[in-house]
Amino acid sequence: MRNVISISGSSDVSDEYAEQVEGLIAVQAVRREAIRETTQVNESGQTDFHIRLHTYEAPGSGETMWAVDYSDPVIRELEETGSREEADARYEELVRDSAENLGIDDDGFQERFAVTDVDGVPGPLPELPDVDPGQVDDLLDEEGAPVLYLALDDDGDPVLRIGQADGTDSTVTVLTRLQVLDELNLSDGDGRVTAEYAASEVHDFARLTRYIADGGTASVRRAAEVLFTVPTA
Repeated sequence: MRNVISISGSSDVSDEYAEQVEGLIAVQAVRREAIRETTQVNESGQTDFHIRLHTYEAPGSGETMWAVDYSDPVIRELEETGSREEADARYEELVRDSAENLGIDDDGFQERFAVTDVDGVPGPLPELPDVDPGQVDDLLDEEGAPVLYLALDDDGDPVLRIGQADGTDSTVTVLTRLQVLDELNLSDGDGRVTAEYAASEVHDFARLTRYIADGGTASVRRAAEVLFTVPTA
């Protein structure tokens, strides 16, 4: 591959050619026409890192070319080749190298790419479910020692289910009945507490169950990290 744009090194093409290719790449990026893409967002939710694979007709010759565009807050590198296979290999090499530099975010979770199509690197989590107050009520009414946990449905999508504590992996448990009772300052005592009983005994029960549900939702991400571990390429 040859360098078209390089912050850290020299270019292998003329300035005019580099400018024309950069213009083609910029248009494709705006139109979301990249063939392959890996991105990461910063704390503000903005994409400040990308590796993209583009194809275009080379200015002047019209030859079909492939380019890998790497950009982070400090470096910009654009490499070009006439071989799709070589471009794919370079794209994946850069993505895997970048994945090795991913750290831990402020919440203590593995940093992930916002978008990627490369196996074996930390990709984005799917949309995760929220805990709702009705599920808090269900935990109170369920027999035994129920827990709310994160699981995968038949399509591989994350869902919340209720099971028994002794049959559920604690690493994917989001909320337990005992936690709910503790938050409500209740205990089973002489009789088992139900949602109806709790609502009659606890002032502002609806507000408290929403608060408990929000706390459970915060635990969903932790459980998701267990279910969606980084695959091995």
